[in-house]
Amino acid sequence: MMLKMAILRVLLLIGLMKMNKEEILETLKKYDIDKNEVMILSGASMVMHGVKEKTNDIDIAASPGYEKKLLQKYDCKLKYENVYKIDDKIEFGTNYFDYNYDIIDGYKFQKLIDIIKLKEKLNREKDQKDIKLIKEFLNKQDINSLSLAYLGDAIYEVYIRKHLIEKGICKVKDLQKEAIKYVSAKAQSNYLEKMISNNFFTEEEINIIKRARNHKSHSSKNTDIITYKKSTGIEALIGYLEITNNEKRIDEIMNYIVGD
Repeated sequence: MMLKMAILRVLLLIGLMKMNKEEILETLKKYDIDKNEVMILSGASMVMHGVKEKTNDIDIAASPGYEKKLLQKYDCKLKYENVYKIDDKIEFGTNYFDYNYDIIDGYKFQKLIDIIKLKEKLNREKDQKDIKLIKEFLNKQDINSLSLAYLGDAIYEVYIRKHLIEKGICKVKDLQKEAIKYVSAKAQSNYLEKMISNNFFTEEEINIIKRARNHKSHSSKNTDIITYKKSTGIEALIGYLEITNNEKRIDEIMNYIVGD
């Protein structure tokens, strides 16, 4: 009985130590982690990308110079060769600092595809479970992106048709000719590039566009794959805004396009 109670207390303690998205960000701020000098790896990155809900600690890849600052600033314990720990909350070293990353809430988080590559090398039982989780998540993201783009395509085209009719174009032949200037994949791709260069999108919107743009797809016979993916990106964003009832933002995007 005593043994069972002790095990239960340990399990509860472990559960309390786990961090969700908000707690990860709070911990990074608490320890004043420099956004420009680190990249957050593995479990914490999976949580911030939405792959899983919680992680036990935060693994950080620091620049060599910043690693020295952390060692001077905090009472760090050596966990194993070249990896240190702060208060059982943060583990850091310089390994993997040059990996690719996504920006989330201003911090650099390791890309999911690179987490898979890293965990395939480590190949522990927990790594195999994480790999499965990430792949399932990415497959769902692909499906969601395609569904959002399907919806966004319809909304985009209706908006353009309405705009052209309001301009006084009445003949169907003329409407179709003018619509091509807005609804073709090339046109959508060009508008997307202009808006990105003008910092038109929020960080969240850029992430939605990227997810749609990165999903596995095949272009049409008349469109190259890069142009097609960019076109899918803007359609998926509009679909997402429709699903989340953000008509005001859809109007802002479409007004930018038709007013260009």
